[in-house]
Order: sequence, then C-alpha cells, then structure tokens
Amino acid sequence: MASYTQISLAEAEEILKLYGRSKVKKCTPLSLGISNSNYRVDLENETVLLKISNDKNQQQLADEQAILVYLKECGYPYSLKPFPLTSGEFIYNYGPYFGVLYPFVQGIPPGPSDYTCQEVGRAIAELHVLKHDQEKMNSLRPHESVGYGPKEILDYIKSPSCPADFKAGFLSLFPDHLEGFMNAGFETGIIHGDLYYDNTLFDNNKISTVLDFEQAGIGEYILDLGISISGTCLEKGMVITPLVNSYLMGYESVRALSIVEKKFLDQSIILGLLSISLWRIKRFKERNLNPLMENSYRDLLVRALNYFEMRKQEI
Repeated sequence: MASYTQISLAEAEEILKLYGRSKVKKCTPLSLGISNSNYRVDLENETVLLKISNDKNQQQLADEQAILVYLKECGYPYSLKPFPLTSGEFIYNYGPYFGVLYPFVQGIPPGPSDYTCQEVGRAIAELHVLKHDQEKMNSLRPHESVGYGPKEILDYIKSPSCPADFKAGFLSLFPDHLEGFMNAGFETGIIHGDLYYDNTLFDNNKISTVLDFEQAGIGEYILDLGISISGTCLEKGMVITPLVNSYLMGYESVRALSIVEKKFLDQSIILGLLSISLWRIKRFKERNLNPLMENSYRDLLVRALNYFEMRKQEI
C-alpha cells in the first residue's frame, strides 16, 4: 500500500460521514504499495482503513468489491469485506477522490520462510476449494480483465511494443508457445492473481488476512498457484525448490493437486513470473507510472530463466 494522495483530517471526516461515521481523531498515511493511497483512520470507537484509488477506475474498483463481498458470503476467512456507505453502495465519491473503506486489521507482514510458504499455500488452497453459486459467479469479472494469463502473454509477444528481451525470454522458456498448457483444461474458479507473501498479514504466527485482491477474478487455479509460488518461495531473489515443497505441503493439506496440475506446475511458476513481469511492463514502461521502475520487469524475467535452468539440473 502507498500514500500518494494527501488528504487532511477534515477531508477524512467528510468522507467518513458518507458511511455514517464521525469524530475522526487521527488520520495516518500508510506505506508499501502502488495503486492506492491508504490511511489508517482512528475514530472514537473504531479504526478503519481508508483507500483512495490512484490507478484503477471506478468500474474496476466496483468489480473488486463485488468479489470481496461474494467471498465473505462464501465464508472465505482471510479477505476483508468493504464497509457500505449509507446509500448501500461500496465506492465513495468525494470531490476528486473515490475509493473504499475497510476494517483496519492488525497484523505483521511475514518474511519468506518454510512456515510462511506453508501458510500462504494453505490460504490460497482454501480460496480454491470454496463452493460457488454459479449464477453469482457468472456476474464476476474474469481475471484476464485485470491480469495476464497465457493467452494475454502470447498476444503481447506478437505486438510491436513488446520489449525484445521479454519476447526472447518467453520463446526460450516456451518454445511450444504454451500449446500444451493452454490445452490442458485446468480447473477454474475465483483466483487472487497476486498472492505474494507480502500481500498477507500474520498474527501469532498464523496467517490472518489476505490483502490486495486488485487482480482477482475468475481464472485457472494453476495460474494463481504459479503466481503465488513465484513471489513467495524466494531465497536471495530466487525461487527455490525446498520452499516450493513447503508451499505445496500447506496447499495440499487443503486441496490435492490433480495429475495434470502437477505435470504443468513448473510451467505455471515460470508463467506466473512472466505474468507479473508483463504487469510491470504495462504500468511502469508503457504507462510510465514510476520511471524508476521502468525496467523492473527484467528482475522477474531473469528469475524465470534462473528457475528454468535450476529445474533442468534438478530433474
């Protein structure tokens, strides 16, 4: 989370009035993020998290809240449900600002470790085993509308704007152009799309909250697993097999991987790295949201190539 839009205590008070809340005592900016300005707001009887959108439009924000509301209806224990305004809607508008209000949750972001990997694996597996109302599911957005799966990556490497190193890396990693992966017929449902360990909070050494469902939608569980492993099972900036095994221990304590998912697991981890690499290209290189991070996509590309070489030696 990050603080980009500066608001005053009086402005926070006016926004909170839209929720039927008042008596704001303190408004503290929070750090660590890209898409939002975030504030801890202390009121007389509660503490809330005020988010101001900096990157998403109102429809994208509304689609995200629809997923969060639905997850709470399904009983998912780790996501936050937004507070409704007095009007019953979930997106506030105040002057030039719009955003969402959540409960403020105490917790500590974990570091990468065997235990962290097990806990994150277990939390994402619990997302993947939810029983769904198909009619309600049909109203939720696809992951591809906010994230990048195999089809989107394939389309991008054919575009003239694709960086040469990203295209070359993809072709060396997937000489079959992902044909086998795309024809495998994986199980689908709601996926988080960005569940790195730093998008979680821990309390008493247990995962308490899963944050930042900005890239959530309907998608393949194997892609979600690959993205999550690629940003969680890290040691010195590299995805390593012992941490992947710990992650899978936690995951399969809740949901067993299918034979086809096991077959394509390594490809899903590499694809997860390329998915987030492309996300960085789109935001930092093409949209220039942060010039200092223009070439940060290369970090993930190198990580993908390193993982590929490591697995060749291990198998």
